[in-house]
Amino acid sequence: MIRLALLGGCLLSVSAWAQNLVPNPSFEELIRCPHSFSTDRKDFIIPGWTSPTRGTPDQFHGCSWGEADVPYNWAGSSNAKTGKGYVGIYVWMSRTDDTNYREYLQCELAEPLQSGIRYRVEFYYKLASYAVYAANRIGLHLSAEQIWYDHDQRIDVVPTLSIEADSALTRATGSWEHAVMEFKATGGERFVTIGNFYTNEQTKSTRLPHRIGKSNMLVNSAYYYIDDVLVEPLDSLPRNTLSRTEFSSERVELDRDYILKNIQFEFDSYTLMKSSFKELDLVVELLKVNPTFNVRLAGHTDFIGADEYNLTLSRNRARSVADYFISKGIKPERIQSFGFGKTRPIVLEKTDEARMINRRVEVRFTAQEPADKF
Repeated sequence: MIRLALLGGCLLSVSAWAQNLVPNPSFEELIRCPHSFSTDRKDFIIPGWTSPTRGTPDQFHGCSWGEADVPYNWAGSSNAKTGKGYVGIYVWMSRTDDTNYREYLQCELAEPLQSGIRYRVEFYYKLASYAVYAANRIGLHLSAEQIWYDHDQRIDVVPTLSIEADSALTRATGSWEHAVMEFKATGGERFVTIGNFYTNEQTKSTRLPHRIGKSNMLVNSAYYYIDDVLVEPLDSLPRNTLSRTEFSSERVELDRDYILKNIQFEFDSYTLMKSSFKELDLVVELLKVNPTFNVRLAGHTDFIGADEYNLTLSRNRARSVADYFISKGIKPERIQSFGFGKTRPIVLEKTDEARMINRRVEVRFTAQEPADKF
């Protein structure tokens, strides 16, 4: 398991209570360093993200010594928008067989969107420098249900955030471009899917004559890097009144938050202390006995310290717990981790007792989606 410190400066909130609900939004967290492009959707193993079709997204990171390095990789040369990682997808491909090959990215948000609340939704995209074609469409779809398709073609949904440029080639082509909108939630939206949701006929494409196709896979396609995905509330959220109890392996309900009471870290650190292992082992055993359970971890800090610092610390602490579970044999795809910093206090007092209550790791068990069709 490769551990990398999360990017502390990732997309500041619009208020002290705002929080990016996207897991691993800058693709900094890794399970393993990528080596090359994906040849199967199951090759795309990155915390928090999956491929919702048979398409094969690719991961790039500065830790790689192979063709998936940052900034130099098989698809071109580009620094990340922030940090050292990004992902790549085909958004358009010229085909003689009248098919519409596409690749998509999907993640589950930390919590469902709340009805009537305004959210800022955004991501960055960049045409890979070895791609011979540019396309004028890319977008993001928010849905209440997870998307799964047993094909590698276009997903036929109307995107929530849709970029449609007048021309496939603009002055911004080849630089990091920004897709952003304000979205008022219907309520219950909890999955994000990114890609091109339009057919080849509906998508404008332009061949870039100065590009000779250094990669054979990019000669007839428009391939884009994706980075810095954001979904955060713009309005104040009502306080979460859901009761939280201490975790007990003998009494567990799905979709309920439990506090891991005895999880401790070294001072001002995300290194787990040995005294934490006993309770964590109970969670591991529960997951092994119940192989249809997934687990979601949420790190929280007290009110001491800067917002940005606490957010990073809480993410790293939740990820450390995830790493421990993986070291004990739990599959990475069963685990999601989030960090909320000091934005989700249980009590609002500023006492030492309140600090202890608010400084915690929470665990939630969820039912797995139906078995992979692929």
